Amino acid sequence: PKHAASIDERYGCSTGESSPERHLVAFLRHCVLHPADPREVDICGAWFQTKPPDKWKPSQLGHYPQHWYSHLMHCFEVVGHMHPDDRLRMDANRIYARLVHNMHLIPETRDQMLERLTEDRMAKGTVVS
Repeated sequence: PKHAASIDERYGCSTGESSPERHLVAFLRHCVLHPADPREVDICGAWFQTKPPDKWKPSQLGHYPQHWYSHLMHCFEVVGHMHPDDRLRMDANRIYARLVHNMHLIPETRDQMLERLTEDRMAKGTVVS
């Protein structure tokens, strides 16, 4: 098992115990996955966290590639629009809104997201090779 003393932030977002990205990803896992052992949820170093981090700023993620940031942002968008649990959906939506604002974007509505994700590029003739 992981121990707080053995966790080192320089090895990325899954090992930095105090990093906001570590806690955001652990919360995202909780929203979409089932842990193999529920007893390991919410303990120090766990990969699943039932609550989002309290104190974090999107600007703390600025050292990651934009590609990774956008994946994280869009994952929280889907959870924020589609999750069946009200609390998780609202928490994810708040995270999504903060990530969007940090990138100077406009948040998509649920309908806009579904339109984008279900677009039939073959029918529209907009397939990019």
